[in-house]
Amino acid sequence: MSWFWLALASAFCMATADYLTKRHFSDLPLGQMILVRLTGLVPVCLVLLALTPMPPVEPAFFWAVSMALPAEVLALFCYLKAIQVSPLGLTMPFLAFTPLLVIGTAWLFLGEVPNAAGVGGVLLVVAGAYALNLHQVRRGWAAPFLAMTRERGSLLALAASALYAYTISLGKVALAASSPWFMASAYPLGMSAVIVSVLAARRQLGWDWLRRPGAALGVGACMTAMLVCHFWALSLAPAAYMVAIKRLGIIMAVLYGGVFLKEERLAQHFMASGLMVAGAVVILLMG
Repeated sequence: MSWFWLALASAFCMATADYLTKRHFSDLPLGQMILVRLTGLVPVCLVLLALTPMPPVEPAFFWAVSMALPAEVLALFCYLKAIQVSPLGLTMPFLAFTPLLVIGTAWLFLGEVPNAAGVGGVLLVVAGAYALNLHQVRRGWAAPFLAMTRERGSLLALAASALYAYTISLGKVALAASSPWFMASAYPLGMSAVIVSVLAARRQLGWDWLRRPGAALGVGACMTAMLVCHFWALSLAPAAYMVAIKRLGIIMAVLYGGVFLKEERLAQHFMASGLMVAGAVVILLMG
């Protein structure tokens, strides 16, 4: 199967999981929302781990994973809290900031200067963020940016995006020190173990979500399909190409919010998310 369709399927499944999580579980405590997501990841990861031949694992894998997991867990908490408290149309587009932040950290710590395409991608992402609250411009040119700072979900999604920019680099190290399918199974299992331990320590393990088996199975199936398609596509194409296509999931999530959850200003949010995704794609492919 073509890597393009696998990446697109991964994007669709992730957007669908976000929609189902918000629609059916956002009234529950955050810990239970997270447990719903793990129901799809853990079983498929266990199967993959059992079927995948054990590769040579270098020491770099262990230090990279140990440094990445705390940030990965915090990013998931921020990500799902953003979905819980704010419209999808005002949260999901901010995940397009991750490639921009990767460029920023490379410039800050490594002295790597982005090329013209990278700068163009940054401008598109910033323009999209501005356009998300374009209706506020009547209050002043800076009002759209100020409106973003008052939307809790937007700030949480931006925080998640920043954390993912950090974990992406460490994930590349861990991947190079093991194998794609081993990473696909071991890393989510490690993350799940940390999350369950944190929730248990804070006495936040809850099971009310089990009373909604249909929706829970839907989320679980989407997360399972997303993970398989994601790493299958990665095995067939360069990572930048696959991730660029997967960014289309942001637009799909915005459409879910506007069409099925009746969120306001769908056209405006669709245009803005399109600009941000275009910027992210430019950065990924040419920046």
